Amino acid sequence: MGVFRFELKQYKTSIIIWALSLSLAIMFLLPMFSGMLTEDKSSVVSSLQDNPMMEAMGISAENFFSPLGVYAFLSSFLMLAASIHAINLGLSIITKEHMQNTADFLMTKPYSRKQIFLSKMAAALCAIFIIAIAYCIGGFVAMLIVTGGGFDYTIFTLLSLVFPLLQVLFLLIGVLIGVIISRVGSTLPLALGVAFGLYVTGLFSNVVNSDIARRFSPFRYFNSNYIMENTQYESSYSILYIVLLVISIAASYMIYMKKDIKMVL
Repeated sequence: MGVFRFELKQYKTSIIIWALSLSLAIMFLLPMFSGMLTEDKSSVVSSLQDNPMMEAMGISAENFFSPLGVYAFLSSFLMLAASIHAINLGLSIITKEHMQNTADFLMTKPYSRKQIFLSKMAAALCAIFIIAIAYCIGGFVAMLIVTGGGFDYTIFTLLSLVFPLLQVLFLLIGVLIGVIISRVGSTLPLALGVAFGLYVTGLFSNVVNSDIARRFSPFRYFNSNYIMENTQYESSYSILYIVLLVISIAASYMIYMKKDIKMVL
């Protein structure tokens, strides 16, 4: 528990900032965007039918002109920011011991590598879930403000759960990169590169309508149109998500258990 508490204390300020920023962002943006929607939607919807921007974002014009559609649309942007944070957290929580030359000191404490790894993962997941819970609460409050409570709670829950689900996957991607490349001078540029690369791949997959490209972007595993029309996730991409999750955590654990500890001079 010592490592767990220490890591949470280290990231306490970051957790608070991200939780407040994302929750306040959705609470402010959702009512603002919903208020901009015109009463006469038919002409606007028809004009957006083949809009490249809408195709890239993977949301239909009909769904976009509903509060839940706007929520899904805004969440896709805010998820990019959350993914950068998750990857950066996964990278930093693993690599900082190597970069600060404290890895050998940590290993001399009465903790096994297994305990250290699991404690770090527990702390990182706790941070992720705090941020996700704050975001979902902010989204729920925003939906109440916009609709007065008249919205499909099941669809809202499914759309909201995408946030922590993707955060966890991106966190584990960051951890996997961190155990492979321990000497990372600055984790943020790498996190930005990975997140933007996967995000652009997702946009590209929507534009060219390619299932192959879509498999390379976790951002597109949970399609908002499909969720709003079927009230469930796509089974094939849910399975792919679970497979990637298991591979990431298993590979990270095995590499961390066997990795040599080297000082950074």
